[in-house]
Amino acid sequence: MSSSAPDNEAPRLLGFDVPDLQENVDQSEDEAIIAMLDVAPHAAWLALFNDRLDALKSDLGVAGVEVEGPSIRFYGSISDGRRLATAVASLINDVTLDYRSQSSARKVPFERPDPF
Repeated sequence: MSSSAPDNEAPRLLGFDVPDLQENVDQSEDEAIIAMLDVAPHAAWLALFNDRLDALKSDLGVAGVEVEGPSIRFYGSISDGRRLATAVASLINDVTLDYRSQSSARKVPFERPDPF
């Protein structure tokens, strides 16, 4: 029986800390929705995350995002914190799946084609 080691570069979402959201967001003063991850994400994961972040920002009115260790802070101006948390969870899970898929593709050893 073989077991694969956990991929410490691909975080999993543990949960959220969701404060009351304001209609107008001042990132320097307002509290953020904090996505708590099991590990700090690797730079390659963050690159995928950042590539997809603009869609979330425009769709849900996210004013800013800060990544600090295993926490991602989302400053949102929408009144529905659950909707934002659901969208953030989906984004994190999709990025992690894509990251793992790309990592697996890079780890596949090259096989020479059979000669005729």
